[in-house]
Amino acid sequence: MLSSTFHDQKLVSIAVADDALTIEISTQDKTTKIRVTGLQKIRVTDFKEGNIINIAQVIHAQHSTESVSAVKSLLQYVYEISDDELQQNTKLSCSFDKKIKEYEDGSIVIFEIEPSYGAYLVAVGTDILEEGVHKPSQA
Repeated sequence: MLSSTFHDQKLVSIAVADDALTIEISTQDKTTKIRVTGLQKIRVTDFKEGNIINIAQVIHAQHSTESVSAVKSLLQYVYEISDDELQQNTKLSCSFDKKIKEYEDGSIVIFEIEPSYGAYLVAVGTDILEEGVHKPSQA
């Protein structure tokens, strides 16, 4: 669902407005903006100057090879829920199962950026949009 994995590219900015997340990635010839719309949850750790992406990926039930256990792990991470909490709290466990069902039904997508250096990001939303803006050439 993305044009690239953006390997070794620079994560420049992360912005949230209303129910959308906008991420800006800088490559040699353009700046790419990725928007997660219908944003439900985001978790970012270790945002630093000079964030370098190892892989950026969209995880969607109809277009992903991720296992259900990997999806559960990502959702637990973004919602900050431990295995113990799921076992001990039936209301939380039921709510989490509904979120898994939303994923399986294709009504939510997960966006993940794994870093080579810096920010690790996981976001849950309803859609992903990508827009590239070419940088003006410098003489």
